[in-house]
Amino acid sequence: RWNQEAMRISIVGPPLPIPPLGWGAVESLIWDMKLSLEEMGHKVQILNDPDPNKMLHLMHEFGPDFVHINYDDWIPLYPHITYPCACTTHFAYLDMDRQDMMGPYKERVFDMFSLIRPVVFGLSDAVNEIYQYLAEIPSHKLFLNPNGVMSKNFRVTDDPKHSESSIYLAKIDHRKRQYLFQDIKSLYYAGNIAEDRFDQTKNYLGEWKKEVLFDSLTEYGNLVLLSDGEAHPLVCMEAFAAGLGVVVSEWATANLDLNREFITVIPEDHIHQTKYVEHLINKNREYSINNRQEILDYAKQFEWSTILADYYLPNIEKVIDGKIK
Repeated sequence: RWNQEAMRISIVGPPLPIPPLGWGAVESLIWDMKLSLEEMGHKVQILNDPDPNKMLHLMHEFGPDFVHINYDDWIPLYPHITYPCACTTHFAYLDMDRQDMMGPYKERVFDMFSLIRPVVFGLSDAVNEIYQYLAEIPSHKLFLNPNGVMSKNFRVTDDPKHSESSIYLAKIDHRKRQYLFQDIKSLYYAGNIAEDRFDQTKNYLGEWKKEVLFDSLTEYGNLVLLSDGEAHPLVCMEAFAAGLGVVVSEWATANLDLNREFITVIPEDHIHQTKYVEHLINKNREYSINNRQEILDYAKQFEWSTILADYYLPNIEKVIDGKIK
């Protein structure tokens, strides 16, 4: 169906501006997915109203072939949606080894998955695993559906201005752990601040607007993301699209080929060893700077057009044809 005729798809997102005015990975993903689906000839409705009844009314007026809930707090809508539907969660701690990090999320959201048992388009195998074994969602309702990136948004240079520097591009908060690495002099930070322990006098570049991100990311040697939890971080794919290698924590490796020289994983038991972390950042940066084309070639597999053709649209086809709900 998906490669023969256009579909109508409703995407339910958070009650925030889409596209986002500043930071907002989920809102960016939804917008880029919409644009990419429309380029392929499909019709996409974004529903991000705070009133669920209004969204259900607008959905019914649109008459979608498929509905995709991309916001955890709207999972309770699932039983009220009469169209083929799937849910994607972007919560950072959905991993069998991170159950202790769920906190209030477990009762507020995760237990709803156990109760409703919706079709899930999981961002990684690890996400689907916890839904299968902890939420007891049957395997036939679980589909792998990674995030994508629009590479054409990113400028690329072979001669970056800040080739001796690395960039930590993320909201500055407890989960992202930037404050642990501020003694690394070659590491710079961009993001909105929600963390008291972060010293803004050390290599802080402020919060980047989207146009700055698209234009400036390529000027750095590599990207660092050492969070204590991630689902499938968009920023890693953005780094690849700009020609940067990545240094990530073991919690940020979803869907990455760890055999690539430009992907470096810091083991959790070494995360506090600053000199060790700095050494691996520098080593990764040197390789990445000299192998940009290899990274750009790798980035192609995360293009939204590829993700949609290889995962998303075939998954929708299976849900519709199998009448899974």
